[in-house]
Amino acid sequence: MSFDLLKVGSNAAQGHQQSLLVTGNNIANVNTPGYVRERTIYKEAPVGPGISRVEMERMLDKFTQRQYWADTSRYGYTSAFLNESSKIDSMLGNSDTSVSAAITKFFNMLQDLNDDPSSIAQRQLVLGQANATISQTKDMNNYLQNQERQFNQQLELTVEKTNSLLVSISEINKQLDLIPKNATGGERHTLLNQRDEKIRELSQYLNVSVLEDPNGRLRVNLATGQALVLEDGTYNLMALKGDPDPDRPELVAMIRAGGNDVTQSINEMQVGGTLGGLLAYRAEVLEPTQMKLGQLALGFADAINSQQAFGLDLDDELGQAMFTFNGAMVTGNPASTNQGTDQRIEVRPLEGSMSAIVANNFEIEILSANTYRVMPLDSSGQVIGNPADYDVFDITPPNGGGEDFGLDIDFVTGTYVAGDRFIIKPTKNAADNIQLAITRAEDIALASPVRVRDNGANEGQGTLQLQGINGRDNFFDGNELSDNAPVQINYLGFAGGQHQLEIVLNDGSIETLNTANMNNVFAQIPALGDVDYEVSLLGRPEAGDVFTIEYNTGAINDNSNGLEIAALQRENLIRRNPESVSQANTMTLNESYGRMVSDVGNKVSQARTAEQVSKSMLEQSQKFYEAVSGVSLDEEAANLIQYEQAYNAAARIITVAQSIFDTILNAAR
Repeated sequence: MSFDLLKVGSNAAQGHQQSLLVTGNNIANVNTPGYVRERTIYKEAPVGPGISRVEMERMLDKFTQRQYWADTSRYGYTSAFLNESSKIDSMLGNSDTSVSAAITKFFNMLQDLNDDPSSIAQRQLVLGQANATISQTKDMNNYLQNQERQFNQQLELTVEKTNSLLVSISEINKQLDLIPKNATGGERHTLLNQRDEKIRELSQYLNVSVLEDPNGRLRVNLATGQALVLEDGTYNLMALKGDPDPDRPELVAMIRAGGNDVTQSINEMQVGGTLGGLLAYRAEVLEPTQMKLGQLALGFADAINSQQAFGLDLDDELGQAMFTFNGAMVTGNPASTNQGTDQRIEVRPLEGSMSAIVANNFEIEILSANTYRVMPLDSSGQVIGNPADYDVFDITPPNGGGEDFGLDIDFVTGTYVAGDRFIIKPTKNAADNIQLAITRAEDIALASPVRVRDNGANEGQGTLQLQGINGRDNFFDGNELSDNAPVQINYLGFAGGQHQLEIVLNDGSIETLNTANMNNVFAQIPALGDVDYEVSLLGRPEAGDVFTIEYNTGAINDNSNGLEIAALQRENLIRRNPESVSQANTMTLNESYGRMVSDVGNKVSQARTAEQVSKSMLEQSQKFYEAVSGVSLDEEAANLIQYEQAYNAAARIITVAQSIFDTILNAAR
């Protein structure tokens, strides 16, 4: 009996001593990241009284743990997106950096100039504000470029950290393979804690899923399906590949296959975690803002240039461009898989047609050695609509493809093979490539280049009215009217319901017109071709009345064209999207900037709400996880007392057994 009692007490003392060690270890690791609380499990002896052994168990609810990881990934995504987007939102919301305010100030100054078109001082103020406006767009573009550089650096560092965690997890998997799953406590639990903490850290950067094998090793996959860490300890790394645009690295998985590293594309919008948040910020905020700013700058400058060309300056010369687009040419970035040779594609904004430009990147797809098509891309880099719906054009000579989008495409050199593709970004940095072209205040073309007048001897009640200037390629020769320009209208009379007109050209030749409607007279004469200016004969002229059109020399107080330039502020000059070129699909300059600001603001507002929700969810899941796996000092202190008392009691059993044994020995002597 004493031997049985001694065995019971000895096993109990050892078991309670192990419990004290486990409790002490829990207390010691209360602040250790990733540590999972342990507890002892007593196994009753199968034969006889007492316990047979004590096992250690990690207090872990795997469902709660994986929910914790998922919420960590979600919070990493929303916080990364919000942190980066807020920077651009703050910049756009700053009135001191507002491009819209600069444009409004330009037009306000132009209105003041129209009140006194001969004022050199006021003209100089307009030029100064024109320069300030494009400087404002450059400053904003430079800020966005700096954000892009910082983003690329941050993306690279984040991928490096992610790969480091993948390597660590794979190494722990290898070490676990050397320890039997039925081993309890010690090194195995330490490795499991370290691995789970690495996976938690990894979930900050990526949305991952895990699968456990019978030996406790984990297979780690991206939410998109790519395997990152395999059970045998091998792993696949993340990488950045700028194809076809080296300035826009894309996230890929490096898969080991047949002894070679093969890149596998990743759906960046499903990556999750900090990496996913960064990539979503680039696609949804940074790049669209860059393109919209470039579109706005091009639309503003081109509209001013076009109307300036229809005016007359103080030197009696036709207006010249107020802005230049030096450097606005971009080259197509070829894909690494292209098979053609010596390929170079140059794309320029089409002057006079930049209202057709959209805030999108484009893909040029080569269909054969001499055919191609041009397709706008969405924010994820996918072709908008069905590629087969886009028109096909010839490479030699290039016959278009970009005009519908305000672009001039030139295949400069090279051979091209079906399947080759190029990415072009015509608006991304366009705001940085606009300069002021004129420096003399006299060069602002406020006057109309032609004027009309009624002969003082006219007897009728008719008057000739200039309807507007449409161009300068047909009726103008340098800074004077060309030979084929109409310079006089003779009203011959009215008969048979028709007005009889005689149109005298500058070379003395005559065109006749019989019409019931004297509005837009020149458009009714096919022989005149494309008319650069148009007139209407109003009222009731009498036969013999003469009306004159002449070059508007000396019109220093004429603001006709200045009013047209000022009216551009209210014109729909910016295209909303690539879907159509209809008037309904356009907006004003200020609306364009407001849309850019509101788009970013809405994204940030949504991200702020999502970040608050994800943070609350993470805090909740963390509490649930720590309630099971975390160390509670109060609970462990109670356990210390419990196990200490149990140990002392077991020791007392040993003492009693020893006393009984001594009594038996003494009785036998």
